[in-house]
Order: sequence, then structure tokens, then C-alpha cells
Amino acid sequence: MATSAPVSLPIPSSRPALSWQGRVQRFLLLDRTLGYLFLLPALLVILGLVAYPFVNAIIMTFQNKTAGAPGRFIGLANYRELLANPVFWRVIVNTAIYTGFGVGLKFFFGLGMALVLNQERMCNNLFRSFLLIPWAIPTVISALNWRWIYDDASGLINNVLVRLNLIDETISWLSDPHLAMLAVIVVVVWQGTPFFTMSFLAGLQAIPKELYEAAEIDGASVPQQFFYITLPRLQPIFITAIMLSAILTSASIQFVYILTNGGPADRTQIFPTMAYNLALGGAQRLGMGATVSLFFFPILVVFIIFLTRRMLREKGE
Repeated sequence: MATSAPVSLPIPSSRPALSWQGRVQRFLLLDRTLGYLFLLPALLVILGLVAYPFVNAIIMTFQNKTAGAPGRFIGLANYRELLANPVFWRVIVNTAIYTGFGVGLKFFFGLGMALVLNQERMCNNLFRSFLLIPWAIPTVISALNWRWIYDDASGLINNVLVRLNLIDETISWLSDPHLAMLAVIVVVVWQGTPFFTMSFLAGLQAIPKELYEAAEIDGASVPQQFFYITLPRLQPIFITAIMLSAILTSASIQFVYILTNGGPADRTQIFPTMAYNLALGGAQRLGMGATVSLFFFPILVVFIIFLTRRMLREKGE
């Protein structure tokens, strides 16, 4: 007789079916889900405080919009007007001079002061504390103090020079077209040099002393030690400090706005002050102010991308 094949019966699962509360709980316990939940507040902040204002500013550049009134679409009229404005091209040159000389002088003064403070001497900690004062003072307070120092009638510099019989008439530091940019750059360098000094000083103290001792034994002079040991070791800090300072200096408005407000005759006008005066000054042209800022934005993006890649490369190494 033919025997029938055994029939396999389904084995009941030992796991009970999860309720919807259990499925939700298991979903929330997944690593990927937890990661997205932790990132959600940061994403909301970025969308609300960065992405939305940026997209709104781009839309505003295509509008004839004033404060308190709805915008009217005008296409590329703001861009054409801005490119045809000779003040805009002067602003490009002014911003390059302001940022280039400001960052360059801060770099050289900061490196020199860091080399001096890196030597063992009495009261070094006191000198370092005094060095941080310009950087610690609020920018607006610093700008107002320097505006008094540069004042034509009661300013500190003019009074000292007159009493020393070095000048016969007071100098209009902030009103002279040939001196205004120099006067503003001096204030920027005074306020920003401590950042470079402390960054370079931290880098100098991280260099092993054994390298200098070995180089001295091999007969290397002090300049050779500086060029072959100090500078290569500080190169990553140089790049990071210069990039950060260039971004902060070019995008800062306080010193120029308080000291000269872009004058005289637009000799100290830079991108931030031009955008502010067009958008929130007498004209109240928000669309034109946004257009100026959008022209300046790609420059900052290049700095930020370069700085970010550099920092990530150093972290990987």
C-alpha cells in the first residue's frame, strides 16, 4: 500500500503579536530614528533662522520692496541698477582693501606679539591679560571710544599732537578722504589682533621644546629655527585664523557704521554698510539692500567652504 506523505503542520510562533503601542515603541528605539529625533531641533532652527530668511532675501532681490509695503516683482531691475552704480564698484574695492589690510596687519602684529609672549619672562600672565582687553570690550563701546579719540576738536590724538607742537591745526581723521579708511583699519587691527596673538601663542606652546633643542645642537640659528620649525608647525593655525578673521572682518558693520557710516564720499563704504543704508536708511529699499547682500554672499561661501574643508582635513589627519 502507498503511504501518504506526512503533512507538516504550521508551528505556532512563540512571539505574541505586538500591539500598535509596541510597534511605535520599537520604532522609536531604532538608532536611526533616535538620530533623526535628536537632529530635529537643530533642523528646525536651521530652517527657521537660516533657510527661510535666506530664501526670502533671494525673492526680495527681484522685487521693488520698501519697508511697510508689499513687494512688486520687477525681475532683474535691482541687479542692473546696482551694476550700473559706480558706488557699487567702489564698495568692492573698499571691501577688499579693508579686509586685506585689516587681516594682514592683524596677522603680522599677532604673530610678533605671540613670539614675544612665548618667551619666559616676568609678568607674562599680566601682559597676556592686558592683551585681551581690546578683544573683550564690546565692539560698539570700542567704536565709540575711538570716535572720541579721532574727534577733530576734543579728540585725544589731536590734543596730544597740538600740545607737542607736532601739528598746527587739528587733523580730520574721519572726514579726510585720504585718512578715513586708514583710521578705520587702525581700529579694526587694534580690536582683532588679540585673536591672532592668542591663537598663535597656543600653537607655539604646543610645539615640543625638544625640536628647538635638537636644532640648536645641530647648529641651526634662530631664524632657521623659525622658518623650518615654527612656521611649518603653525601653518594650520595660520590658515584657520586668517579665514575666520576674513569672514568676521568683511561681514562686520559696527566699526565702519559708527566711525564714518561709509563716508566721506563713500571712501569707507563696504558691503555691510551699503546694504544696511539702502535697506534701513532713508531710502528704505529692502529689495536693493538684499541685492547688495546677495552679491557679497558668494565671497563668504568661498571662505566658509575652504575653511570647513581645511578643518575637516586636519581632523581626519
